[in-house]
Amino acid sequence: MERYIDIHTHNDATTRDSMAVLNLYKGFETARTSVACSVGLHPWYLQSHVSDFMELQKAASLPNVLAIGECGLDKVCNTDWNLQLSVFVQHIVLANELQKPLILHCVRAYDEVLQLLENKKVSVPVIFHGFNKKQTIADKIIARGYYLSFGASLLQSKVQVADAFRSIPLERYFLETDDSGKTITEIYQSAAEIRNTSADTIILQVQQNFKNVFTK
Repeated sequence: MERYIDIHTHNDATTRDSMAVLNLYKGFETARTSVACSVGLHPWYLQSHVSDFMELQKAASLPNVLAIGECGLDKVCNTDWNLQLSVFVQHIVLANELQKPLILHCVRAYDEVLQLLENKKVSVPVIFHGFNKKQTIADKIIARGYYLSFGASLLQSKVQVADAFRSIPLERYFLETDDSGKTITEIYQSAAEIRNTSADTIILQVQQNFKNVFTK
């Protein structure tokens, strides 16, 4: 397995010593030529891409499509709330059918997302990507058996994010670049400093977490 795993990126960032899960929110036919990817309708772009869900479904069954998402709820964007709810439910159902993990986008809607996951009886691993909130929210997510993925926020000296990352169980975190322009090695190094351990320890832990979630 590659040393560094980038669980969520919008750039084709796979290198000789890293593996990146490329997120596609449109153009799902390109999943056929990607090494590893996830497919999902992002809440920001639902108005223009919701008709693509059938194409998403086709791509989702490909073996190199490792996860469904990013998908979820966002109270800050202008997308109609009821549309967001409806499409998010479709993603949960699809993930359950295919037994592939869900990668979630969540902005100011943690209670609603957690409630929907419970109501729809999600039966796959759930990863909240780009987590940059305080420990109390992290604890609420972890208590339900879900995962958190941290990115460039670990480089920004935000005390609440560092506290949250430091507090969560080893087996419940991932790391990512998203669209930050940062390298995955920078994020791993910052993660190691925050947890007062070595980069190699972080590397091995994320590798194990990846195996647990994506290779069952």
